[in-house]
Amino acid sequence: MTIAPEDKTRETYEKNLRLLAPWIQDSLTKIEEEELWRKIEVRYNGEGLPVCRYHQGENSFRITGARPAEEAQQWYASLRERETGCIFLYGSGFGYPLFEVFAQKRPNTLVILFEEDLYLFKAMLYYFDLTPIIETRKIMIFIGDSGHFARAFDQLFLSIVFYSCTYPTPAFTLAARRNFREQYLKIHRYVYARLSLFTFYTGNDHMDNLIGFCNLLGNAGEVLRNPYLSCLKDRYKNVPAFIVANGPSLDKNMKQLKKIRGKGLVISVESAIVPLMKNHIEPDILTIIERTPETYTYHFENRDYPKDMALICLALVDQRVFPSFPGPRIPVFRKGEALNDWFNRHLGDESALEAGANVSHLALELAAYLGANPIVFVGQDFAYGPRGATHSRGAAYNEEKGKKAKEILQAMPVVYVEGNNGRKLPSNWLWSDFKLGLEMKIAAHPEIRFLNATEGGAKIEGTACEKLSQVIQEYCTQPIPCRMNEFILENKEKLSLPERRERLAQFITAVETYAGLYRNLVGEAVGARLDCKRMVRLNEGEDSEKYRALLDRTYRKNWERYQLFLSDAMYRCFLQQVFFVYYYLMNRLGPPDTPEKITEVFKLQYNFFSHLQVVCQSVSVHLENAVEELNRVLDELENETEGAENEQPE
Repeated sequence: MTIAPEDKTRETYEKNLRLLAPWIQDSLTKIEEEELWRKIEVRYNGEGLPVCRYHQGENSFRITGARPAEEAQQWYASLRERETGCIFLYGSGFGYPLFEVFAQKRPNTLVILFEEDLYLFKAMLYYFDLTPIIETRKIMIFIGDSGHFARAFDQLFLSIVFYSCTYPTPAFTLAARRNFREQYLKIHRYVYARLSLFTFYTGNDHMDNLIGFCNLLGNAGEVLRNPYLSCLKDRYKNVPAFIVANGPSLDKNMKQLKKIRGKGLVISVESAIVPLMKNHIEPDILTIIERTPETYTYHFENRDYPKDMALICLALVDQRVFPSFPGPRIPVFRKGEALNDWFNRHLGDESALEAGANVSHLALELAAYLGANPIVFVGQDFAYGPRGATHSRGAAYNEEKGKKAKEILQAMPVVYVEGNNGRKLPSNWLWSDFKLGLEMKIAAHPEIRFLNATEGGAKIEGTACEKLSQVIQEYCTQPIPCRMNEFILENKEKLSLPERRERLAQFITAVETYAGLYRNLVGEAVGARLDCKRMVRLNEGEDSEKYRALLDRTYRKNWERYQLFLSDAMYRCFLQQVFFVYYYLMNRLGPPDTPEKITEVFKLQYNFFSHLQVVCQSVSVHLENAVEELNRVLDELENETEGAENEQPE
């Protein structure tokens, strides 16, 4: 721990600042020096260590004791020792607990620091050289409240670091517990809620990803024959958009929804389309997020839709959806998801949406992309209706084909959420997570006004509640610039099939390349499995002690091998569920510091590599099969191009 002398504090601060992420630098430089030192008082004690007091209005309290280094040592010693892959450190405690953690923790343990008070964090940078800690590359820093660091924290999910957080050890510093208890409990609840949501986003298994992959392949022709999403950017600037969900309250709004046509954009989420059509309400846009076969069987099989309604949905929906829809359509790629990004780079123009986990999330992002304002939610209950109703009366879930899905929802444990009426309403964990995800998206668009015209249901943070009739009267005063179906058809006539065909040819080469790379990963997994099996045998033998160095080298080598399987976003796309499970198991086990744990960890690693081998083999086969399917689409596009050229007048 290097303490800055009084005449070097400014120099130390500037050195520390350069080491931090740009968003943290920006936050700290906005704090005025005069205000900083009015709040934070720092003096050196008899040992030359800086001690800190915090001034808050007329109140004043200490952050450190008179002997801060000893206090930090006692604090760390009192923690329940549970060595895991990650420590969530709540509060820096003016530096001493942070340095104590890094002095005592094992080298590979990751520390994620949450410092709620920007003034306290900035003052700390004047008095301690953080270079030794940051250079370990085993710390991530988030400052401010959850709203301040939300965007940076979400990037954690997209990084390899997330796997280290599968079994975290929470540690609240003395100052965090004593002086800022409520603030840190709020951050703690937010962090774990987001981790829960991220876990949900991870998906069930690699088969879930393969379904999406196969659907993307099957829909490649639709992507290439239709306009890209980018043609719609801001085309409906300041037009009111009504996102119609399928909550039980939707039945109350049917009459009012009929008044919107032509004066606002009506975006139907997948399951709302059936009740809307039964009530002779034709939305401008139907949007879908799910990749499962039920999307087709519930909402498209044996159903007729008008030709002047547009389908704007994820490109990974069931392959039967697009061909069964008579109107214009635009397949959309999901932003920030490796498989979609890969397809988009080759077959799209890199326009995409942050779809989220729920179709209302996608609808919100679509409305924002179109430039709509305000965005109005209708039928967005996130709660059960009277007599346990899950959806509106006309929903497919009330038909025989949707009976099972409805029963699953009704069987979920009940949680209670705050309602728009101020009372607690019964809901379930799935809807509660979806509501949280929607609220996060609302917070990310402060430039847009969000209105909740749901007649009942859960309170949605970031929205203002208004009657649908009042919203229509206030905002639906002029015709929209152009019907969505007309605009898409107009842009479809402009696209170049020869250019799209060239994109596809290049993509086929990329698919062949990845098929070979996945076959190489299979070989790596097989070799690692054999090493693990041998290590178990050596460790359980009578002369195991003489192999201790070999066991240690192999253990460390296996961690290096994991990085190979994580070195490419396309690898992580299919392997993330396997990594999530086995990192959790290994983090929970802790370091292999006994013969029993050494055996257990190598058995875990053996199973880990076995699953990696199975998944990589499966993906390589699917990639090889994909080449044949894509070549078929390539031939079709060539024939269509030649046919179009022959039809040109001489």
